[in-house]
Amino acid sequence: MSDSTGIIPIDNAIDKSGISSLLNNIRPIWKGRNLIQRVERLLPVDASSACQRLFNASVHDLKEKIIVIGVDLAKEVALNYRLPSLSKDEDVLEYNVSKTIDLSYRIGILTRPEWRRMHRCYEIRRDLEHEDNEYEAVLEDCFYIFKSTIDIVLSKDPIELLKVTDAKLIVELSTITTPSEEFLEDYKNAPKLRQKEINYLLVSYAFDNDKPDVIRENSVELLRQITPLTINTVTIELAGNLEERLGRNKIDLITAKIGAACGAIGYFKKVKLKDFYNKLLSELNATGNDWDGQGVICSKLEDVGGLIYCPNSLFEDVLKTLIIFYIGEESYGQWKNHRPVFFSDSASPIIKRLLKSDAKRVGSHIDKFRDIGSFKRKFSNIHILRRFEVLVDIAEIE
Repeated sequence: MSDSTGIIPIDNAIDKSGISSLLNNIRPIWKGRNLIQRVERLLPVDASSACQRLFNASVHDLKEKIIVIGVDLAKEVALNYRLPSLSKDEDVLEYNVSKTIDLSYRIGILTRPEWRRMHRCYEIRRDLEHEDNEYEAVLEDCFYIFKSTIDIVLSKDPIELLKVTDAKLIVELSTITTPSEEFLEDYKNAPKLRQKEINYLLVSYAFDNDKPDVIRENSVELLRQITPLTINTVTIELAGNLEERLGRNKIDLITAKIGAACGAIGYFKKVKLKDFYNKLLSELNATGNDWDGQGVICSKLEDVGGLIYCPNSLFEDVLKTLIIFYIGEESYGQWKNHRPVFFSDSASPIIKRLLKSDAKRVGSHIDKFRDIGSFKRKFSNIHILRRFEVLVDIAEIE
């Protein structure tokens, strides 16, 4: 009777006829090393030895992948996680089996569940090597090591690790650009240390006044693109770095913009965020009916993350001003017939995006304005009321 893998146990061996599909998943480079043929020859007569060969091959494969990623990165990871030091390719090849599995996990070659499975395979392999009266390997052990080493390691291609220079090539173009899907996928799969290096590079470029504006803008835009894919601990470390830059100074616009782009602004000290949004609120209120000015200040607000990071104590006041900007003023004179409401063409689409980005919180506040006297008077104009209902709909839809 076979298990779900198609491997059929016979006495103390395994019939090789049911495992061809699994063996076919092994990468061609290992097939070229005659691994499959050796394993197939051993399976009918010595399953333990066959599985040990597979496990040893998988460990060697992990070492080769570490070398592909780079000894410089492996060296720093080993130092950070108190693993044995290394400085050259030969050190990796001579690395302890257990530590090789640990290093592969810390670098990002293995996920945590895969790391646990490979350590279990290592335990089984040691048992297979030392079968005695205290332990006798069973076929289930062989199945586990066989299935795991192929699925987790031997079937997977070496990682082509994203380099810091790949990010530099994107942002140092002379035009505004966006990253490719391949870049984003490689970044998502990059280990924490490489993600951190790329983020720190982009942050330094974004702050650098000596860089051309297009490079600084490209750096901020690339930060926005990669933030949803960034490991959370990297974002937290970035926040700490940005706060160190500020010291005891208040949050300035460029720091807020970069902090929002890399997702770090939400980790800033609450008192600093409150001071910053208080300043933005003052600018909003000072703008009044300056249509162009409304577009400028709303664009600033969007650049720093919009309403998402606005403290609760200031949220309603900021929302109120944005609503006043959006609904506009009743038209008059010669324009009344063809433009019933005066409002900022540049600010209006930004305001809709701002409210949509934090629609749930907006929805819990927006209906309150129906009962405020100054709004009631404005809503007597059907055209202004309709503009207000557009904002209500945004909150309800989300």
